[in-house]
Amino acid sequence: MQFSHYIGVDISKSTLDAAIYASEMKKADTKHVTNDAAGLKELMSWAKTNGVKPKTMVVCAEHTGVYGNALQLFCEKKGISLCLESPLQIKRSMGLVRGKNDQIDAIRIAQYAYDHREKLELFHRPSVNITTLSNLLRERRLYVRQKATLTATQGELGQYETSQSRSRRDCLIDKLSSMTKAIEKQMIDIINKDEDLKRTYDLITSVVGIGPITAIDTIVYTNNFQNFSTPRQYASFIGVAPFDHTSGTSVNGRTRVSQFCRKQQKTSITMAARSAIVNDPWMKNYYRRKMKEKGEQRNQHGVVLNAVKFKLILRMFSVVKSGTPYKVMNY
Repeated sequence: MQFSHYIGVDISKSTLDAAIYASEMKKADTKHVTNDAAGLKELMSWAKTNGVKPKTMVVCAEHTGVYGNALQLFCEKKGISLCLESPLQIKRSMGLVRGKNDQIDAIRIAQYAYDHREKLELFHRPSVNITTLSNLLRERRLYVRQKATLTATQGELGQYETSQSRSRRDCLIDKLSSMTKAIEKQMIDIINKDEDLKRTYDLITSVVGIGPITAIDTIVYTNNFQNFSTPRQYASFIGVAPFDHTSGTSVNGRTRVSQFCRKQQKTSITMAARSAIVNDPWMKNYYRRKMKEKGEQRNQHGVVLNAVKFKLILRMFSVVKSGTPYKVMNY
């Protein structure tokens, strides 16, 4: 991917720090602006005074969630190429560094973009429905965690608290349950009104074990199965794919999954795998066979369960690719 100018942007809640790394000059210039529409317009004016044209530049920034929304919308509107990278990936690519501030970080991000110019992947904003579903999933997780915390206190504090305290807590738990159900209904309504999302949802929920929340979670984080070309890529993304840990003759660690993953999506597929083992005859036999091969050792349950998770991921990608619902194998 070839551009004449590489702009690194360090995103904060209220400000942006940008640096230009020109391939022909190899010298960075910096600018500090507010993280809003006015600041982004000022940033573009500054870039133009430095001889940077929108069509010949790429903006690179760390993926910082909602703080980067203004930059994403601005780049999309102006037709500017944007690349969002993992903060950890950028940090580890820098090697040994000393000291930091926002301007230095912007320069380092610009240098990262230039050094990795052949491998940069441009960011494309998900559809409005995907973005809305992502926000609703985030809201639902917040209420579920709050409900779990309150429910746990029932057993721990129940015998010591007053009846009024119990009544208030029970009322709040009921309210959280009602709000969670309302969010789930809203998400289903959004999917039913979107033909593409509805098709994908129906296909992957035909896989035994994949419930509504796991299905929506998968649709959101695969961008309706557009961001990952293979099941292995998604399995690696959520921490299901195992990797070797060996070196020479002295290091011979066991194969294990990476800790750099989307833990929320991993939890979701874990619950789906447990359901599949109970409700899918083929998956139940597969689990038992694998456990027997491991000698029925309890510490191997996680290894076998991980294999079941990967099977479910394979099935989801398969039904989406073929356009055919999954058929349960009763043996």
